[in-house]
Amino acid sequence: MVSYDKRFSIAHFDRFHGEYASAFYTMMKNADASYIKSIHDIYFGKYFYYEYNGQQKRCGNPMGVEASDDQIDYLFKIQEELGIEISLTFNTVEVPHEVIYDHEIRKQFVEWIGGYYDRGLRSCTMSSAHILRTGELQNRCPDMRWKSTVNQIVADAQQFIDFAYLGYNTILLDRSLNRNIKELRRIREAQNYLNSKNPNKKVLTSLLVAESCIYNCPFKKEHDSVGEVIGTDYFKGIANLSCNGWRGSKNFAKLPRSGIDLVASDVSTFNKFAELTDIFKISGRLTTPIFSPDDVKYMKSVWFYDNDEKFTQVVSKVGETIYADNFDDIIKNNLLPIHSWIPGWIDTRYTKEDFKTTYKGYNGIWSTDKGKRLEKLLTSCRNQCWDCHECERTFGTEDIDSALQLRKVINVAKD
Repeated sequence: MVSYDKRFSIAHFDRFHGEYASAFYTMMKNADASYIKSIHDIYFGKYFYYEYNGQQKRCGNPMGVEASDDQIDYLFKIQEELGIEISLTFNTVEVPHEVIYDHEIRKQFVEWIGGYYDRGLRSCTMSSAHILRTGELQNRCPDMRWKSTVNQIVADAQQFIDFAYLGYNTILLDRSLNRNIKELRRIREAQNYLNSKNPNKKVLTSLLVAESCIYNCPFKKEHDSVGEVIGTDYFKGIANLSCNGWRGSKNFAKLPRSGIDLVASDVSTFNKFAELTDIFKISGRLTTPIFSPDDVKYMKSVWFYDNDEKFTQVVSKVGETIYADNFDDIIKNNLLPIHSWIPGWIDTRYTKEDFKTTYKGYNGIWSTDKGKRLEKLLTSCRNQCWDCHECERTFGTEDIDSALQLRKVINVAKD
């Protein structure tokens, strides 16, 4: 039987600033022990600030949002009190040349990471392969587990081996492997081969199963570069040139091809991926509060059934909100679709009954013969949608060769 203890890497809600700084900590403290045991780590973002050529600069965070110092204090309390590892995320797409090349700046950077290490941090996403290759980070933080970033696109077994020898010991695999179980199996073979040679320091794999980006989005790199500066303002304007177009299309947005996320409605499919992956990573650092700061004490972290709303947390409703404390219960009871369960929260004043009362069974598309057929196809479809259109046929929508056929009209700002 597949174990789901310590299998999920979940996002800290970095946008919960100010009066909400303690919210994530409080929700986790209120959580049931069975929820806590499923969490592998909690990842958070932070900028590296420095001065170069008389200019104040920063880097490290394409999401454009970082945890506050108060939030980080609470994160260390979570690690100390609940035993859940916390993980710093430095995933700048293009690390400034001076951070890599200038010895003094690089020394500051290594010491910046080292400061968190001295507080007890033992996990860090590092997007700079060059800095990791120097060995300076490993010397300063000898017991740190170094994670690769999904933007480094580790998509096959040889790349996995290469990144392991580069110095990464938790390798975040490319999103495309949510649709390529055959290559995922080859990576597992490479992982077993490598770990048999180095049994004292095993390399782990992580798979980003929920983010809602299309396959190899042509805007992705530029989006992340711009996002480092403007953050979520990206979605208020310039995203009308990119993902707001297809995400805003009612018919297209409901298709699995609208985001290269794991489609594993049934427990048998989910277990297949779990047998080939050590950690499932779920995005969420941009989550915003939908409750008053005064009500934080009533919030409780749970597995939240998002009802096919593309990983969106909604307000708790009496007798309607579906949640589970224990992921094992979701698996044992085959609460379809499995991929619709996300780390979220409930308001304990209004939501008191768990899934045993509120889950009424599922009779949506994934319970039908055509849905089950599509689920099987998606495990190895390789994302060649122009020559397939099985998603459209299953959901009864018109054929679309490319998501980029869908766009919004926008007046681009001029100087």
